[in-house]
Amino acid sequence: MDVQSSLLRRVAMTCALLLVAPSTAAAQDRFNTRVGRVTNGLYLRNSTIARVNPLGFFNDFRLGYRHRIFDRPDLPIIQRNTYWAAAASAALSPAFIRAGAAVEFAPLAVLNLSASFERVQWFGTFNYVASYASANENFSDSAIRERARTEDPAAAGGWVLTLQGIVQAKVGDLAIRNTTRGVWNSLSLPNSRPVFYDIFYDTMAPNGGWTISDDVDLIYQNSEMGFNVGLRFSAVLPLFPTAAWGADGAALPGAGALNTPITRLGPLVSYTFREGRHSFFNAPTVFVLAQWWLTHRYRTGGCDECISQGLPMIAIGFAFRGDS
Repeated sequence: MDVQSSLLRRVAMTCALLLVAPSTAAAQDRFNTRVGRVTNGLYLRNSTIARVNPLGFFNDFRLGYRHRIFDRPDLPIIQRNTYWAAAASAALSPAFIRAGAAVEFAPLAVLNLSASFERVQWFGTFNYVASYASANENFSDSAIRERARTEDPAAAGGWVLTLQGIVQAKVGDLAIRNTTRGVWNSLSLPNSRPVFYDIFYDTMAPNGGWTISDDVDLIYQNSEMGFNVGLRFSAVLPLFPTAAWGADGAALPGAGALNTPITRLGPLVSYTFREGRHSFFNAPTVFVLAQWWLTHRYRTGGCDECISQGLPMIAIGFAFRGDS
């Protein structure tokens, strides 16, 4: 249940990508003809998600102002729906609260750049946030539960900077999208520990350092029926400085050397209900994401505390968006 509510954003924005302007009369009757057209004025996005392996439940919300850069029908498609936006962001779960500001810039239809800077506060509940003296330490689910019996998880606050870039394209009914994200965390951990367990990315993460993630989505879109189905590949790479290894000085074989890379692969399915016009409750969407762990120190079997590779990460959720 990490503050990295970007999972909500990643899945919600993937669903938004899947909402495309229909090409038939039936689809036009089902969906608002404004689908896919950026409007000037207030906008919002909201996503609620529950996840297992690892466990998580949280809500992510964004409210801000968006302005079109170009608004001429004669422009080539690559210059349509270009905009800039500024928003307030907030995320909440039983384990943390997070709030801050975000900016977004889409200079081309195929490119979206964004950044957010947020304050986060962990409550010290649900065994989070767990911090360590070295990235070589055991951060399996069972080890975190055992650690909580001998050392109460401390409440911790800090700051999170997220930089994101999206490249996307569509040919016929197929869409492809690549989302790259860099996340910098700076938390007030006990004894100035250099690493902590990041529940969103399910990895040991450097405190005062960067974690890089990448998601590649290949989606088949059916506008008339309102559903989309596709495949997502995910990769996570924490960038550990020397200080992250503590007294060990380096990654140890069979321990920290197995921390990265983390990779997952699996299907994404979504269904979008009828959308309204100029409404703050548009495009309600339900979605399911299931990804099997290809590489992970503790989720591909092979050790006593490891979880079987046959058990995927499963996320289910509900998202909607709106504009004035």
